[in-house]
Amino acid sequence: MRNKWLLRAVWVIGIAVLQVCQAQSGPALIVHDGTAGIESDVLANLTGKLTAAGYTVTANVGVPGGSLAANRQIWDIRFNNTTPLTGSDITAYVAYMAGGRSLFVMGENTGFATRNNSIIALVQSAGGGTITVGNPANNVQTVQSPFTGPNALATVTFLAAAGSPSPANGAYVTRDGSNIGASLAFGPGNMANAAAGSLLIVFDVNFLQASADANSQTFSNNLVAYLAAPVVIAPPPSSGPAPSAAPSLSEWGMVLLAGGLIFVAARRLRAPDGAHLE
Repeated sequence: MRNKWLLRAVWVIGIAVLQVCQAQSGPALIVHDGTAGIESDVLANLTGKLTAAGYTVTANVGVPGGSLAANRQIWDIRFNNTTPLTGSDITAYVAYMAGGRSLFVMGENTGFATRNNSIIALVQSAGGGTITVGNPANNVQTVQSPFTGPNALATVTFLAAAGSPSPANGAYVTRDGSNIGASLAFGPGNMANAAAGSLLIVFDVNFLQASADANSQTFSNNLVAYLAAPVVIAPPPSSGPAPSAAPSLSEWGMVLLAGGLIFVAARRLRAPDGAHLE
């Protein structure tokens, strides 16, 4: 009887490990506006990065109707004033993040206030607080942990970014010496209405172009990696205390834990009844 239950436990744990190992792949959606030029270049470059990371990529002009939950990541790379996030876009994205999914949204410099203001509305609707958007003091920004990995990166230089003097309930992804960030992150626990989800915002489209420099390419790869396995990010002290969130293991941590449990179960199966395992 004991062996029967141990065999069942090993089988269940093995399935869990397989699911964790497969978690970083799956469908990814890129939302774009269908125009030529910068956005089409970004679309092609990003598609290559997500494909290389193991995703099956779908591109759609505008946010598709219905549930978005099947997508492991969504990248909204629209940046023009003609394509702000609509009320229905925001509703769909908040519901998507509330389900524990990962979203990237593109902003731009202060000449694109209509688009940027719609991102402010998204953050507010998700319960991430209120951000303001202005010109960064410096386009050369220091990359903040955990976005300094998995590919080693210290700084990134944007072409003409906007920035925020406070990440509200989130945290900086990059910031300059005056604490103005051209990119922001809201990890698990940072958004009251989407506590299980994650949101990344960059106020510059050019870093995702194929012609962007090596640091920009590394930066975008690190963003893809973070959205695959988001971790809790505490906001800076000036933004108030970090929202409470249950501690979580990384996906590889879960694999190691499950592997250890399988090892213990296997030893139990091999030991005769009544034997003492040290």
